[in-house]
Amino acid sequence: MNALQVQMTKLRTSFAARGEERRLVMQAGGYRLILSEHDRIDVTEFEHRIHQGRKNLGHGNCTEAEELLRDALALWRGPALEGMTGIFFDAERARLEELRLTAHEDAITAGMERGKAEELVAELSRLVAAHPFRERPRAQLMLALYRCGRQAEALEVFRHARNLLDAELGLAPSPELEALQAAILTHDPALTGPGGVSGNPLTPGPRSPHPASRRTTSHHPAAEGNLAVPPGAFVGRAGMLRGLREEIGRRRLVTAVGPGGVGKTRLMLEALSQPGSGGEGVWWIDLVTVGDDGVLSALTAALGLFESSVTADQNPLDPLERIVSFLKERTAILAFDNCEHVLDETALLVKKLLDTCPSATIVATSREPLSTSGEMLFPVEPMAPEEAAQLFALRASLINPSFDQEAAKDHEVIGLCRRLDGLPLAVELAAAHVRLLSVSEIDRRLNDRFALLVKGERTAPRRHRTLRAVLDWSYALLSTAEQRVLGELALRVAGCSVEDAEKAVLPHSESGSEDTAGLLLVLGQLVDKSLIFTVRTAGGTRFQMLETVREYALAKLEAEGDLASAQDRFIAWSLGFVRQGHKGMPSPEQAFWSRRVAEESANLRVACDLMTRTARVTDALRLESTLGYFWYILGREEEGIDRLTRTLDAYDTGARTPAGHRRPAPEEEWALCYVFVWLAWLNHVCGRHDMALKYEERYRETWRSARNPDLAVVGPVWEALHARLAAEEGWEARFAAADAGIAGTEFGWDRVALHYAWSTYCLHAGDADAAREHALTGIEVSKAIDDPVTLSVCLTALGDAEESVGRREAARELWSEASTVFRSMDARSRWAYRALRLAFLDVAEGLLDSADRRLSQVEQVASELISYDLRAAVANLRGVVLAGQSRFGEAETVFREVWSSPTSPRNRKAVAGLALTACVAPSHTERVEGADLHGILVEVGRLADLLMEPLTRNAVGSLLADITERRHAVPTRRYPLHERLSGSPSVLAAFW
Repeated sequence: MNALQVQMTKLRTSFAARGEERRLVMQAGGYRLILSEHDRIDVTEFEHRIHQGRKNLGHGNCTEAEELLRDALALWRGPALEGMTGIFFDAERARLEELRLTAHEDAITAGMERGKAEELVAELSRLVAAHPFRERPRAQLMLALYRCGRQAEALEVFRHARNLLDAELGLAPSPELEALQAAILTHDPALTGPGGVSGNPLTPGPRSPHPASRRTTSHHPAAEGNLAVPPGAFVGRAGMLRGLREEIGRRRLVTAVGPGGVGKTRLMLEALSQPGSGGEGVWWIDLVTVGDDGVLSALTAALGLFESSVTADQNPLDPLERIVSFLKERTAILAFDNCEHVLDETALLVKKLLDTCPSATIVATSREPLSTSGEMLFPVEPMAPEEAAQLFALRASLINPSFDQEAAKDHEVIGLCRRLDGLPLAVELAAAHVRLLSVSEIDRRLNDRFALLVKGERTAPRRHRTLRAVLDWSYALLSTAEQRVLGELALRVAGCSVEDAEKAVLPHSESGSEDTAGLLLVLGQLVDKSLIFTVRTAGGTRFQMLETVREYALAKLEAEGDLASAQDRFIAWSLGFVRQGHKGMPSPEQAFWSRRVAEESANLRVACDLMTRTARVTDALRLESTLGYFWYILGREEEGIDRLTRTLDAYDTGARTPAGHRRPAPEEEWALCYVFVWLAWLNHVCGRHDMALKYEERYRETWRSARNPDLAVVGPVWEALHARLAAEEGWEARFAAADAGIAGTEFGWDRVALHYAWSTYCLHAGDADAAREHALTGIEVSKAIDDPVTLSVCLTALGDAEESVGRREAARELWSEASTVFRSMDARSRWAYRALRLAFLDVAEGLLDSADRRLSQVEQVASELISYDLRAAVANLRGVVLAGQSRFGEAETVFREVWSSPTSPRNRKAVAGLALTACVAPSHTERVEGADLHGILVEVGRLADLLMEPLTRNAVGSLLADITERRHAVPTRRYPLHERLSGSPSVLAAFW
């Protein structure tokens, strides 16, 4: 310790010699270095350059991208945080190392697109040697070797990967890597470098990144969209592909129509993934998992516009208005896939988008037309027999490497494909059997199946009979275990993980001898037979089915009398899953469970709908009430409101029947109360306060008459919170009584919610000490229950209380800690509002460059979310920065845009009006671009009276009084708004 103090003394002396005595201070038992606006932090600079590099890469500016990414990598001087130990340092070290590695891969991607494959081979070889299990650099090495004319070496890299994965992990290469190998074997033209066809579907690139890169590299939706380029070579259909691309290029609405299994989705994906297809981006909206009235939500999710929370002085957001704002200035393509079961809703939405977004193009795949004006139908016909034979041979060679792809020219293969009517799905299902049967044997066995169907289904269209025959034959060849697994997975519209497949199948095995290894073998066999396919996600491998196969498997379950029991198991899984997730949320595994619920969201919706259809509405109520916290954390408030409302409506409908006139069971009472709690809270968050009050009334009636003893504990908590939200009198006493009842119980999460609200309300009332006390209680309980989100919101509340009394350094530390948690969870809007607070402190301390960098990051989030409030908040603070730099003309322009924008919330508009008048010297003019300054101040006063948040109202009122007084007292000088941010009383609430 003495040695450390000696070194700190030397450092402080060094700073003092430069006139910077206050750069190193002792604080909270440690030393803190105060940064100036001229200082640079290597991590911040590293992340900034990576962001800019990836942005350039997404736009195809590969030279600039590579330079920025290489510059970022050059900042490293050794291992991250070397010598630092502990869980915080370990997590941050892992994050930085992963960021470094993905930046290295992105730099190589940019170099490959510049035609530097040959000189990158050595670098990639070293990277693969250092990270042998990482597939993206291995894929890059394979492609680089192939482009150098070293095909054999490229295939050897794949063989080495396959052997390594099998020997060390017992795994096979990913479908993406296998598809790249197949493309190399067939000399796919899409693998050609910049001198030929660029943007190929297998290689990370500016327009179509390798799937592995999308798992590790965040991308800006505005630059790339969300198109997941399909793995594997696209076979045949050159004329049809060219025709579809031409129609997309000259029409605004194109619908690819055709029967199931004809390849509509694959054709559309190929058309959109080729260079020059998407303008600023392509957004793919898969409607397979969408229920009734869910198309708008699916589009919102695809565009990344989840979060719909608003401030107290902001009107509720209109989802369609946000979508239009996002698209109206973009040249983009929206692709709606599998529209046939939601035709009416899709058609209405498409018409609105075409009317309001002149630069948008819309494409769709469907078994039926949308039948809306301007629709161009593009019929997708089966493949020609010769092309289908090529597909058969390619698929067969992947299943059985000894199968000669030259067999595609054999009359026997061509004849088989002709009998299969050229349906790609039927061809792939038939080809899956080449490991056991010859082509002639496949043909003979299918011929028997065709004969049966012709006798029994003469009225069905020929193509439907052909596909049914192939599916029947494929199903009949499955083992009992394979049939059972296929049936269980058919209920999961969003697929499932290996773990969930185990829970679905193993406990119900008739033999009782199946284990995890056996299940993996069965799943692998179903993949080989083209009945299911794998998708790699951040959480691991998921198994999914084509919709045609899923429909068939469900029909088989029903025909064999097994559907009801499979549905019971599916419902039991869903209830168990949400119970487990609910326990995992207040824990360090919160981010994991947030991701898991997002992955299973569509499956849970299907389970809930199934419960309501089968008179198990109480179970549906239990499921959805448990998910409320997920919707809040994930920023998917609108989805939560929709699902909770639909379930509650079904419950209320059942309650009005003669059988429904009964007293709810205790567990049912609990679920019902929390449905009301979350509907009230989520509606408040979204600005629908009148709707929230209705649910608050129902909550009060329900818990007060309940028999569940636990509701006697938590009931007063939420009633107290609702009373404060409704501005009822005597809320302080209700808070105290509620806390006395819940303290020391197992309901720590509810108690944190109480104290967080208590803290904010005390701060609004001007009692900073009480606000600090309740925030500290919330922090203590949050740590006890180990909930990162509640801890972060309470840290924010404590920071607000500290800043209000001038303890800004303490506030900075608290807000920074909260910001780190929200950033790690990708809670974008919650992170952004903490970053706004930190930017405010930067301005107050004169760190204008730092403030500008933070504001740029928040501005990006505002653009991604179409958040009018964040956009206006950033503009106001940026205007203050510009004024602080004496760039008054630019500042006026910024403030004027906020002042005149119809989307600016009242509080942002009031601040912009004040700042607009502050930017003008009173002696110079009384008008700003035609606006009367006195009139602006009068309007600001009117807006201030309408503000709902007391802190915001007081902060705006304080600024208004100061500016008005200064204009009279010092008429020759502009009001120094940037200096006022460091004054007292605090005006933070005008800017957060």
